[in-house]
Parts: sequence; C-alpha cells; structure tokens
Amino acid sequence: MNIFPRSLLAVACAISCQTLYAADQQLPTITVTADFREAEALKTANSISVIDAHAIARREAKHLDQLLNTAPNVNYSEGASRGRFVQVRGVGERSQFKDPLDASVGTIIDGIDYSGISLASAMFDVQQVEILRGPQGTQYGSSAMAGLITIQSNQPTEDFEATLSAGIGNYGSRNAGVVVNGALTETLLGRIAYQKNLSDGYIDNDFLGKDDTNNIDEEVLKAQFKWMASDELSIHFSGHYSDVDNGYNAFSLDNSRDIPSDDPGHDRQETYAGSVRVTWTGSEHFDLNSTLFAEHTTAEYGFDWDWSNLDATGVRGSENNRRNRDGVGADVRLLSKLGSEILGGANWTVGAYIAYRDTELKYSESWEDVVGGGPWLSEFTNKFGNQREALYGQLSWDLGENFSLTSGLRIEHYETDYRDSNGITADESDTPWGGKLTLEYTGLQNSLLYASISRGYKIGGVNGQAAAEAPSLSPETEAFVKSRTIFDAESLVNYEFGIKGNYLDNTLQLSATAFYMSRKDMQANAWVLSPPAEWVSYRDNVSDGHNAGVEIEATWFPTDTLTIFATAGWLETELGDLTVVDVDTDQPKDQSGREQAQAPHYQYNIGATLQLIENMALTLEVDGKDSFYFSNSHDDKSDSYELVHMNLSYTWDQLSINVWIRNLTDEDYQTRGFYFDNTAPDFDGSNTQAYYQLGAPRTFGVNANYTF
Repeated sequence: MNIFPRSLLAVACAISCQTLYAADQQLPTITVTADFREAEALKTANSISVIDAHAIARREAKHLDQLLNTAPNVNYSEGASRGRFVQVRGVGERSQFKDPLDASVGTIIDGIDYSGISLASAMFDVQQVEILRGPQGTQYGSSAMAGLITIQSNQPTEDFEATLSAGIGNYGSRNAGVVVNGALTETLLGRIAYQKNLSDGYIDNDFLGKDDTNNIDEEVLKAQFKWMASDELSIHFSGHYSDVDNGYNAFSLDNSRDIPSDDPGHDRQETYAGSVRVTWTGSEHFDLNSTLFAEHTTAEYGFDWDWSNLDATGVRGSENNRRNRDGVGADVRLLSKLGSEILGGANWTVGAYIAYRDTELKYSESWEDVVGGGPWLSEFTNKFGNQREALYGQLSWDLGENFSLTSGLRIEHYETDYRDSNGITADESDTPWGGKLTLEYTGLQNSLLYASISRGYKIGGVNGQAAAEAPSLSPETEAFVKSRTIFDAESLVNYEFGIKGNYLDNTLQLSATAFYMSRKDMQANAWVLSPPAEWVSYRDNVSDGHNAGVEIEATWFPTDTLTIFATAGWLETELGDLTVVDVDTDQPKDQSGREQAQAPHYQYNIGATLQLIENMALTLEVDGKDSFYFSNSHDDKSDSYELVHMNLSYTWDQLSINVWIRNLTDEDYQTRGFYFDNTAPDFDGSNTQAYYQLGAPRTFGVNANYTF
C-alpha cells in the first residue's frame, strides 16, 4: 500500500530547503466556538479541525466540499452538483432521493440549522469552519450523532471597511463579491456580504452541443448586525439568502466526461434563513445565551436516469424531486459564573431546546420507449413533520492536581408524522438520550490529555419509496422490502483518548486522537433494483457495527518563512449483521463483517507555505485518500488517489492576489458510484456494471481582493 506517493516530493522539497534556520514565528491561538463556552482549540477535549480564513483562501474554496479533504477521517459523496453528503469516521449519509432523511453529521451556519440542506454552504466571507468528530450528544443531540460542522461568518466590527473581490479561471469560472462593514451608530454594527459564483462545469455534451450542462450558478447574501443595547445585553442578528441553480449531468455509460444526455438534470436550492442570538450578562450568578432561528428552503434535484438520448438508446427517462422545507427552533441556556459553582465546585450549564420542521416532497418520473411504448408519467408525494424538545445540562469539576472532570446529559423527545400518496402512514415517537463523561489531565507541560465516553443518537424514519415500489419487485424481494417500511433510531457510543499541545517553543501545534465507536441499531443504507432500471433505496437497522481509528493534526513553523501543516486519519470499520438483495441475482446476500461504505482506510493532507519574498508566498499541498466502497449493497470500490494543489499569493497594501491550481496533475478520481444495469433496451440485469461520477479535473485561475 503506497500511502506516501511520489506526489509528496514537491512538498518535501519545500520543507527541506528551509528547515536549517532558527524559528522566530509562533503559532496563533485558535478559538473554538461550537462548545458551550468559547475556548482555545488546544484546551478543548474533543477531536476538532479548525479551518480558518487563511486556509479557505489558500485553497480558493467556494464551497464546503473543497475543504473537507483537509480534515482527517472526513469524507463526502457527490451524486449531485456538490459534495453535500458528509461522512465523519465512516458515519453519514451518501444521497437522498424520495424519502425524508435525518443527518448523521449536522451543519450549523451562524446559529442556523442547515443540516440536510448544506448545498448552501458557501465559503464567502467566512471566519472559520469547525469540524467536530464524534457524537455531540449534549450540545446538539440528533443530527450530530457522528459529528458536527459549524461555519462562522466574519462578524461586524466598529471600523469601516469595504472589500471587492473578483476571480476568473478555466472552464468558464468567474466570481465577484463585495463586503461592507462598520459601525452604523454608536451601539449598532453591521456587515453585508454578497457573492456570485459561476462556472461552465467540466462536462461536454456533444449531443446538445453544450459544455455547460453541469454548470455552477451560486449566489449568496449575508447580513450581520450586532446591537450592544447595554453593558450587559447584546443582540446579534444573522440573515442569509442563498440561491443555487446548478446543472447536474455527471454520469455516463462509458464513465467519461462526455455525456450525451438529451435531458440534463439540475441541482437547485433557494434558502431564506435567519437567527437572533441574545447574550445577557446582568446576573451575578449566570450568563444567558439564547438563539432563535428559522429557515425556508425550496430544493429541486433532477436527472436523466438513462444518461443518454433517444437517438442512441431508443429510450428517454428522467426524474425530478422537489422539496419544500420549513424549520424553526429556539435554544436557551444558562452558564454559571465564577463563584456560582454547585455540587462541590462544579461550573454548570443548563438549557432547553425546541424545534419544528416540516418537509413536503413532490416526485415525478417520465419514461418514453420507442420500442416498447410510452410515454408515461409517474408521480409521488409525501409529507414529513418532525417535532423535537430537549433538556440538557453539563457540569465541570476542577479536581485539583491537574485533573478535571466534565459530565453532560441531554434528553430529547421527538415525534414524527409521515404521509404519502400511496397511503403509507407512520407516526413515530421516542425519547433518546445522549451525553458525555470526560476526564482531563494538564500535568504535562503545554499539553492536554483526555479520555472520554460520549453517546449520540439519531431518529428513526420511514422507507416510503421502498414500500411504494415493492409490488414491482419479485415476491421474495417484495416481502423483504415491506418488512423494512419502518426503521428504528440509532445510537452510537464513542470511546476516545487524545493528546494535544504546543511544543518546540510554541512553534509546533500537535494533536492526536484514538477512538472506538460501537453502533447500536446502525442505520445502513442499501438498495434493490425495480424493473426496468430504477433503484429502490431503503434503510435497515443493523446490529454490532463498529468504527475505530486514529486522527493526527500538526502545524509547524520551523523558520519564520516556512509553515508546514499535516493531517492524517486511519479508519477501520465493520458492518454488523446486514443482509441485502444482490443486484445480479436478486437473491439475499450476506454483507456481515464487510467494511462500511464511504469509509477509506486512510486519508491525509500535507503541505507547506514558503514565504518567497516579503509579500509573496507559495503553498504546495497534497490530499490523499484510500479506496472505499460506494455502497453497502454491492462491492464496487473507488480508486485510491492523491491530488496536488498549488497557490501563489501576493499582497501589496490593500490588494491581494491569489493564483491557484487544484488537482495539478489532472488526476481522475471517483466521488460517487452505482452498480446496476442501465443499458437499453432490455434492462434485464444482463449488463450490470459500475458507473462513476468523476471529481473535478485540473482547474486553475486567479482571484483578487481589494480592501479600502
């Protein structure tokens, strides 16, 4: 296994030519905001990756998926215009079609719950991204069983400032943005940010004579206002508008980037969202933090499922999924102040949470076969309501002799209501719990050692699509699928040991974590085929699944002109007792004990930034990833790969310019894979094969920012 390929030599050369000099530069302090109390990352007993504004600019990231390879044991799948389905430590969703879906990895942007709608995760005017690995059962409950991603936008400040940005690149990429920031009155600060991001995409469609059928068209507007009403009271308002109108034409019969579809698909999302965060410090015993958030989203996802055209195959088929989602929630918590400890000196946090979310789907599928007849149209609708209430609390004791103990507990009650046009109904409720117990030791110089046990959970749901399509399957498969109309909630217990700290006179920042996760009633996604060529997705509860691994992150300043950064993750996973329907034989197939889908054994990111002259820096970095299974239902795997990226930055007074290249060696790699028969006219399983969505080829461009 070649974990350290030749592509790392470029980075190694940049490192070796500078390490002979003494270091004068020291690492900055990184603050984590996702916990109950803001704290330094190196003083937080959790496995956390913090991707700051510098790292976002270094990769010229326009969307969250362009950053995820920098975090250990974090993977993503596409099957859409963006990699918006995230897996942490091998746990997470890979796609969504007709059925409602609760996320295993949550997404919070400026206090607003974007879980499940992260197509809106634009990186413009972002202060930092925090990726928390492992269950966040006390703070966030369901939707954060495997981990949590928080995105924090830049905050308004008193000084007036305006920034204009623009960029161009190959494949017709171009972007433009503006930020205006400053004091509106003595007590009111404001910040407005807007960006438009466009690209023709990487697909040629010779049938239509177009090169933009997989295009990017994304627009984001953010408003931040902070009102300092008094010395004890501040109110922060965040407003978001996101409009994504991307193309989706990514799969071909020959696994190439020339896709002659006659009906290219789309991947759209329009979101209006806002939050109001109130901080009151007027009590001598506690601080009050409260957040009220709301969002409305319309999302539409459609594709040409034969990936070809009527002239070539004699068939034409497409499907469209349109969702309307409304959510609202509130979180109120009290945090103790110094001198208000309880139970032998514990500082405390108590809180309450309530949220409502309603989702309505309208699905349509069309089919035309010039040989066998048609056309015909199939339609399907469902409604899914979800209500959650939770109480939570946390206690932290200073035990003396460099030891401290933290205990957290969250009890959450949820109720779901499902109805669809096929007459399938489900009303489910449950009261799961999550929490953690963490022991910390700070007796080693500049180091934190910790051991923790944490529990996370996610709600159950309905396999509405599978139940509706079951009559079209063979009798054995129909009975198999119907027995899985309802799937139960899942829980996960995580055992973790970590060490982190500053070393070498504060020039090296290092953290390492080892973990073992035991999954109860693991929700394993699988699918079966429904003639002529439609896959039927369902979720099954599996016992005895487990995930284990190691995560390492380091940043080092060996000299005052060189920064070296590296992350690495190692992951071992195993499915529990899972039986699926074999795609080729339509018979039961035992997948027990196999590795879980979308869980590569290793991942790494290593790079170096070299200050060439006073105002110019060169960054080279490499992302590496092992092969992984695309699905629990079949055994097709991706290739392992290494991607090389480069950035040359220049700063002069208020002007900064970045020249960037991603995937410098033009590596072909897969980001999503299916295995079934998609060849006309029979669709009888005689030509079952693997089909892949390819990641972005070599892309390059230049971006400029001017601040005044």
